Amino acid sequence: MRWHGAMADPSPLEGLISTLTSNPAYLLGAIGGIALLVILIVAHHIHKIHSEEIFIHQAWGFNWKGR
Repeated sequence: MRWHGAMADPSPLEGLISTLTSNPAYLLGAIGGIALLVILIVAHHIHKIHSEEIFIHQAWGFNWKGR
């Protein structure tokens, strides 16, 4: 069966993808932005981990010598 008539407008996501793939500067900028976001999230989690108190399990606490 063939469809006759105008096709529906492409979704905004399809337009964004076609714009990113058509211009390498936009593609590199998008990849750089995503990488920056990942780095910031990882750095935030590392900072959270360092600010927490060290937990020593009860079973290991007997042998803990403070190292």
